[in-house]
Amino acid sequence: MNKPKKVVIVGAKFGEIYLNAFIESHLDLELAGIVSTGSKRSLQLAEAFAVPLFRDITELPQDIDIACVVIRSSIIGGTGNLLVEALLQRKIHVIQEHPISVNALNRHKSLAQKNAVFYWVNGFYAATTVGRTLISNTQSLRNQSMENATYGNLTTSRQLLYSSLDLLLQSLGTNVDLTPTLLARQRHFDIINLNSEQGDFLLQLQNYLDPQDPDMHNLAMHRIMLGWNNGYFSLADSYGPLTWTPVLYASHHQSNDHCLYQLASLSEGEYLNQTTTQTLSSNSSRVQDTFEDLGPEGVLYTLKQLSRAIDGKSIDKAMTIEYQLKVAQLWEEISHLVGRPIEKTVSPEMRVNLSQPEQGLMGS
Repeated sequence: MNKPKKVVIVGAKFGEIYLNAFIESHLDLELAGIVSTGSKRSLQLAEAFAVPLFRDITELPQDIDIACVVIRSSIIGGTGNLLVEALLQRKIHVIQEHPISVNALNRHKSLAQKNAVFYWVNGFYAATTVGRTLISNTQSLRNQSMENATYGNLTTSRQLLYSSLDLLLQSLGTNVDLTPTLLARQRHFDIINLNSEQGDFLLQLQNYLDPQDPDMHNLAMHRIMLGWNNGYFSLADSYGPLTWTPVLYASHHQSNDHCLYQLASLSEGEYLNQTTTQTLSSNSSRVQDTFEDLGPEGVLYTLKQLSRAIDGKSIDKAMTIEYQLKVAQLWEEISHLVGRPIEKTVSPEMRVNLSQPEQGLMGS
């Protein structure tokens, strides 16, 4: 039996979600430490996970196999790329949290090849359970119908564009090429058409953010609909729910031989007993669950894919550098097309609770 691969997490903010992949132990992966500047948060996490806290890459022991860099890359104002290069130079396999520029991705790829290690960009959301469910079901439909999606739309923010495109491209098939065209600018969104040989997909991209609070105030994180002639998939949000809605068609609807209640018991009325919408992945989770369970499940899946690659086993096509370059290139094309986001101060909106009907609506 192979020894477990030792993993360090670089970054203790969003990196906490990566750490939560190790709440339970794994036979093939072992959490070996956190790399952080020593904030109170990082000290708490190191104590909670009973691992060492390293203040610098140079402090790492020689037996580290994998590093997850969860620090902003240079294209969004962080130092993540410098840390990636230092780790690759030490012959450590690296997973870097998105987004990454094409230039940086190519540079890291070359350095990884030079040092005989793997370098991957983690789009994060496509690796979650609901992301993989969407991708596997769209692939199944393509295999059954021998056709790809011909229409659809997605709504997201600047912060989550990269991961939304990753979800979209994997759902369409990694060999599909999309060409973006700016159609309009609305109050909240830039409207972009994504054209392929198979069809067109409309992107609503939030056109503003708060530079003092750039991780918040997304009008929608990942809302995606992909359609075929016989139905469409709907992803309501980053962690679901995910549904399939078949197109309604009754082969005998022009006949007047039977009324609907009689038709329901006959073979030609079989469609009446089918569900109008099928839930493929439900989601009634709390926000805390997405941080402690749903997100970390995706991190663990990505880590296990990397472990397979290190062991010379087959991996998902979406884990290849060629595919990841495609995502980065499309992300850059759209970013250049729409230009910089509008910067403005955004106040938190009031929280609403829709579980209790408003008084007076019950008796209408």
